[in-house]
Amino acid sequence: MIGELREFDLAGGSDQSVDRAPMSDEKILFNGSPSQVLNLDVFGVCGLIVLALITASIFIWPAFLLLLPVPIGIAGWKWLELKCRVFELTTERLRISRGIFTRRTDELELYRVNDISLIEPFFFRLFSLGSLLITTNDVSTPVVSIPAIKAAKELREELRKNVEICRERKRVRVAELE
Repeated sequence: MIGELREFDLAGGSDQSVDRAPMSDEKILFNGSPSQVLNLDVFGVCGLIVLALITASIFIWPAFLLLLPVPIGIAGWKWLELKCRVFELTTERLRISRGIFTRRTDELELYRVNDISLIEPFFFRLFSLGSLLITTNDVSTPVVSIPAIKAAKELREELRKNVEICRERKRVRVAELE
């Protein structure tokens, strides 16, 4: 049975059913993708190329319309690529999934987080966006960037709070060597 642990009474030979309590209640704090603001330069260039191709097809040669799928395809690919990069932050770990055809998911336990930096460039602030730069002591992901997300300040505080809770629960102490 799932969620049940069978204990055997060695003296009497009978077994008792004991419900296993969950170790922790993992809750999702954030689940999302970076903003498409990151692709504004690509969308702008592709838009200009589309306009140039349409203008060229009107005044020079109509066959230029056959090239329209190229910039539209590039813009669509960049949109899909960013949309398929998903960050899921829970009370215990950070999952990073990326990839369109082949999906790769990395997990980072929160107790491994060393530092969290909030980066808010001027352009991002215009759209109320920010980026989190997370430094860890994990071998496979020493630095994690969560770019161009809404409510980055609040997410940083939630992350910091849950890092401390995870460290406390696992009795992990961080020692700084000089």
